[in-house]
Amino acid sequence: MSDFIRENGIDSQQVVLGKHLHLPAYGEDSVISSVFFVTGKRGSGKSWTTAVMMEEFNRLGLQFVCFDALDAHGNLPDLEGVEGLKPAIGQSVDMKALVKRLGETNKSLVIKLAGLPLLSQQELIADYCEALLEAHLGKGIHTVIEECQDFIPQMGRPISFDPIVRLCKLGRALGYGATLVSQRPAGVNKEALSQASIYLVHNVINNRDLKALDEQLSFGTDKKVVKRLLNGIAAARKGECVAYAPEYFRDQGYIVVDKIRGDRRVEHKGHNINVQAAGAHMDTNTIPTSVEEISSVEALQGFSAPEPIKALESEPISAAPLGNSLGRSESAKESFYPNLDTQPEILKNPRATEWQSETLEPSKPNYEYTTEKPEEKTSGRRSPLLAIAGTVIASGFAYSLIRRI
Repeated sequence: MSDFIRENGIDSQQVVLGKHLHLPAYGEDSVISSVFFVTGKRGSGKSWTTAVMMEEFNRLGLQFVCFDALDAHGNLPDLEGVEGLKPAIGQSVDMKALVKRLGETNKSLVIKLAGLPLLSQQELIADYCEALLEAHLGKGIHTVIEECQDFIPQMGRPISFDPIVRLCKLGRALGYGATLVSQRPAGVNKEALSQASIYLVHNVINNRDLKALDEQLSFGTDKKVVKRLLNGIAAARKGECVAYAPEYFRDQGYIVVDKIRGDRRVEHKGHNINVQAAGAHMDTNTIPTSVEEISSVEALQGFSAPEPIKALESEPISAAPLGNSLGRSESAKESFYPNLDTQPEILKNPRATEWQSETLEPSKPNYEYTTEKPEEKTSGRRSPLLAIAGTVIASGFAYSLIRRI
């Protein structure tokens, strides 16, 4: 039992996310078979919250599988009973064999998707969900999907769409639950979101995202409760979470507002990059380096958002020269930026040179600023009118001469 649970007098047989935010781990009401939706803008703490939940599952002997698209949870395999899997580019995974192994052991699994093409990620998740639904393992398994908007988007239906929706709809009867994690509620398909019974929402300020949450939470719920919920979401600070779970928080008005606990057992990999001026040295004292230091909302700032550069690292790319973030060699870099001597033919054409000089050096005005009105040019449209007038005058003159004769 952790000091946090002991000091706050919390039942150790529950999934403890905060001082007031804890959910049942065992029995018919176990959250292992529930569908969670964890959301919040970048840097608000959603990946941290998801990791705390998985650590609690591990502490309580509950099994989970995490598809880590950001490499934010790469240190969880350091826990006893958690393994890691890192498929390489072009490598397939026998998901039926993997699911069978999950049924034979109590090991949890973190699958690193970072660095794989999106289509490969979608195929891996689709194969897993289908294999899990076919297996009927007879025990609880919780599946965590980071960046779920890439797999169940509001627009489009990738290969992973139907299997994930089926897992959310049919999983509970088989003991399977899921956690969908995304920055943008508006980007996640409503068919999948409608299956969520527990919302863990960090700070959200985008109007479209708030409207998407409003649409999902308003069905069958008091509008005053939803308004209270949305107000709390828009005002939440980093690390603070608004939890909405009618099934579990009936006595609290369906809503619990709390700060997610900071006593992690492993270091969180979802750091923000400490951006500094060129030539400056990173001050390591500004970033928490141990779980003991992560005890406040401010301390969570350095661990809340995923680190884009590290999320792209993988074995095939690691051999790139240091200092080259695009993974290109120096020779490739030179060929990508050609010398001025090797110019396209259009730049060697003298006419093109003249065109460039006329464009870059516009001609001077045809008159200086003065009080006199510049001479107006005669429009070419007047010449047909003058011709017609001349013809009419000539015809009249000829007609008068004929009358006199």
